[in-house]
Order: sequence, then C-alpha cells, then structure tokens
Amino acid sequence: MPYKKSSGRFEYARSIGHVPIVQNEMVRDRLRNFRTYSSQTDHLIDSDLIISADMLGIASQNVRWVASFDGSPQEVATDESYPSTRIGYIQVAGVLVQLDQMLQQGQMELVDPAVIRNAIEVSLHSMVLPSSNVCRMDMPTVRDSWRAEIYEIFRDYTVEGTSLLQVYMHLVKYGANRTAGNKVLLSRCSVSPHCSGRDIDVPMAGCACPSCGEWLFSTDALRLHEEVSEENENATALGRFMSVIEHMTLMAYLYYLSQRQPRILGTVGFILDGPLAVFGPQSWFHTAILGFLKDMRENLLRQHLRMPVIVGIEKGGLFAEHAQTIADRIPRRHLMMLPDEYIYQHIVTFRSSSNTSFGRDTYYGQKFIYKTSQGKLLTITIPKISTGALDPYHARHYSFLPDTLGLLDRVGTSLYENAVIPIALAHSYASIPLRTGSKVLTLLSRELLGQNGIAA
Repeated sequence: MPYKKSSGRFEYARSIGHVPIVQNEMVRDRLRNFRTYSSQTDHLIDSDLIISADMLGIASQNVRWVASFDGSPQEVATDESYPSTRIGYIQVAGVLVQLDQMLQQGQMELVDPAVIRNAIEVSLHSMVLPSSNVCRMDMPTVRDSWRAEIYEIFRDYTVEGTSLLQVYMHLVKYGANRTAGNKVLLSRCSVSPHCSGRDIDVPMAGCACPSCGEWLFSTDALRLHEEVSEENENATALGRFMSVIEHMTLMAYLYYLSQRQPRILGTVGFILDGPLAVFGPQSWFHTAILGFLKDMRENLLRQHLRMPVIVGIEKGGLFAEHAQTIADRIPRRHLMMLPDEYIYQHIVTFRSSSNTSFGRDTYYGQKFIYKTSQGKLLTITIPKISTGALDPYHARHYSFLPDTLGLLDRVGTSLYENAVIPIALAHSYASIPLRTGSKVLTLLSRELLGQNGIAA
C-alpha cells in the first residue's frame, strides 16, 4: 500500500523495484514448482459431440420479441481523506427488442435510427448500497444495512406491477429453503453469530428472531450479507447481488407472462448475459429457479403452448476461452455438446471428475458451444430438463433447442466479436463508464453523504 504525499498524490514505486523479486532464487524455485491448469486443445474431438443444427429440427421463427438482461456494478470512495469509506452502485438493464422491425433494417441500404429507436424499449433498475464504513441510520453495522437494503429493493422494485419480493417468495417454494405456507426457512439467525436461533420460518414481511428478538428479513435466506466487509472493498458482494438481481428480473418477466399472458411466451426470447447459474452462498437458489422453470414448462405443455427461448450467453471464462481455441473445428450452424467427461478432461482440468454432474449445485442450465450461421462462436446455457437419461448433455433431449439456435442465428452483430444484438444493447444501457461514471457517482455520494450518514 503506497504512502500519500503532501500533494495528495500517492508515492511512485521505484522503477527498478521489481528487480529483487526477479533475482530472488527462492522465488524462482517456487515458480518452478507451480503448474497451470490449462485448457487442453491438442486433442481429437469426438465427431459425435458436434451436431448440425439442421439435424435437430426446424426453428419455428415464432420469436417476435427478445428480452435481454445485463448489469453493471461500481464501488466508489466518498472521502479522499478516508478512502475506505465507500458506496456501492448497481445498474441492471432489461431491453425489449421488437425483432422484426430491428432485422428489417438490415436489408436497407441506410439504417433508419428512428425505426431502431422505436423497436427498443428499455427498463433500468438503479440501486445504491452502503459499503465499508457506511451504514444506514437505523442499522448498527454495514452487514445489517445490506440486509435491510436488499429487502427494501426486493420490496420496492417491480416488474409489470409485481414486486421482486413477490416473485422471490413464489420461487422459494421450489427451492431447498421451501417451507409450509408462504414463508422462508432460515437455517440460523442472520443477525448475530452468537444467537441460538435455528430453523426459523420467516414470512414475506419479516419477523423477530424467536431467540434474540432482532428483526429478520425474508431475503436474508439469500445470504448476500455474509460476504460484506465492514472495513474493506465489497466488489465481490456487489457482484453477487447484481447477479441475483439479473436472474430475478428474468424470472419476474417469465412469471408475469406465465400468469397473465401464457400464449405470448412462445413469441418471446429471453437472453441473459452470463450462464444460467447462481454461484456463492446463493447457489441454493438455482434449484428454486429450475423448479419454477420445470413447472412453467409442464403448465405450457398442458395448454399445448410453446416454451419460450431462454438462453444465457457467456462472453468470458474458461468455457468461452476453450471455445475460441477449438473454433476452427466447429463448422457454422453446428452445436457442440459438452458431456462431463469432456469438461473435466479438457476445460475444468483443475477439478477431478466425480459421480456428480458438472454444475449440479449451481447451474439451472445445460452448457453447449454453438457457431451461428454468421460464424459467431457462442458459449450458451439453456434450461435443464429432467429426463432421467444417462446422457443429459445430449441435444436430442431439448425440444426447444432448434428455436434457440434459430434465434441466435438471427440476432448476431458485427459490432463486437461473438456478440448478439440484444445483449450488446443491454450492456450498453447497464454499463457504468469506468472513469466518467466513477467520478460522477463519487460526487453524488459526497454530496448526499453526511458525517453521520445520508443527509435528508
């Protein structure tokens, strides 16, 4: 950690400060003892794993609308004298694209900006959370402030008139924390580690802990507050919360349409930036989402209605990097299946294979690699389905896969490498500029943050 000069600037490191490290024999010996887990690409790919999209069936072309979701976190210091005093911001964008209007412009010599604008509807959710050395007026700690803020964000943010909290309580019924009635099961009191309260049923509006009397929130079951630091940066906790909000927003739109307009669902495609998975202490929530999606699918089948396209697209990470290294082996409009054996041997090589399937505790989607008709290479996940088959990775088990691949063929963009239009739009609306955005949010925080808390 550098010292701060009287001018306010931080000290510069010596230009040769790295030399002792480079010349240290102990460091060099330790480095020789390390090895990297690298994606193995110098191998033959079983031809049975790569299948032509044409072999899976004909895409319906029913998708007329595409809803995409992306988020962006930012944490800023509010006081130059106390840089550990920080505020966290999150922005999540939901973008609805009228596909026919958008794609028709691709056939024109000149694109009409007005038509493009009219084909897009944007919904932004902007949120603020106290970070290190900042807490709410009515809460004693940063973690307790997070607990209260998360609950109120879920309570106050709505999708088509339905709060995220209502959708959350509906999803919980399908998850590992399911309890009798409209309540959430907390395995232990979320206020104090010293409290003896265990297996507490918490209603949607919250309740007092039966042991210590402190107030518990129904959203405490997400355990987002557990990774919050009172003294240090909270980038990890912010990222976890942003991810949960992205999944919650997606589920809220699915819930709304399944309840109000089920016949419309088959004409809408839903694209999430990132995999269909929930990581960290919140990973239990993926079973709730998966249960909800299976129930929705069964209800649609009973009504002879189509399942909507739901797909997560990964821009980075091990799987996307591996896809790039084998890009020349996958022809256009071909799908590569990823069985556990292949994943553990060639991608997640640092983890030994086990009797449990990859992503069992985190993913509610099945992974594939797909090269579109435009040559875009996409690492995707689509909702899992329970077939009881020994090969759940196989494309033949996913009847909605042709519609998914057909949509991905239609929405590619040349603006970015291996990108699709809806996600590029969602990212552009959700993203917070690293420099300008950070400065503006810092000024906003300083203006509204008093010495004892947030000013009225």
